[in-house]
Amino acid sequence: MAVIGTGPSRKRKMRGSDTATRGLRRIGGFAVVCAGATALLGGVTMPASAAPAPASSTLIAAISTIPGNQQAGIAATPTLMVYSDGKAVHDNHNGHIPLDVVHSAAADGKALAAKDLGMPKDGKGGETLMDFLGSSPDQDVHLVVYSPGGADGINDAQKAAREKVNALSKKLTDAFVADR
Repeated sequence: MAVIGTGPSRKRKMRGSDTATRGLRRIGGFAVVCAGATALLGGVTMPASAAPAPASSTLIAAISTIPGNQQAGIAATPTLMVYSDGKAVHDNHNGHIPLDVVHSAAADGKALAAKDLGMPKDGKGGETLMDFLGSSPDQDVHLVVYSPGGADGINDAQKAAREKVNALSKKLTDAFVADR
């Protein structure tokens, strides 16, 4: 599943806390879109040992996972979060990613948003979520790979698109440089 912009159904799913920041509402809305309107209500949580980004910095990219065989209501766990100043948190480690890599990945993600990523028949293999936040919600790009390890019922074009999402994830995580 891929979502670009703010269609009417996305607006319904993003309703909620008017006091939350734009980024948190969008990430929370993204989690709802990804796992189903009734499955997730908590949004994305910050790793406990990682320091939050400065107030002047906004979230521009996130890769999150939802483990397989989980009950409804399990929040997505971010494995990578990148902020507008290039600072990043990857697997509970602070660091940075060059912004040119992030912008390139966002462009690649936008191209992938039109692709059908498929839904394996087992449907219990978790989810990988990739979120690129633009300057306004209509510029957001959201990619969802259901059952990332599943292949039953996935055609060759869907497999190829899933491999491109994996490569995009690797591009971002390989560019991460931990702080010393």
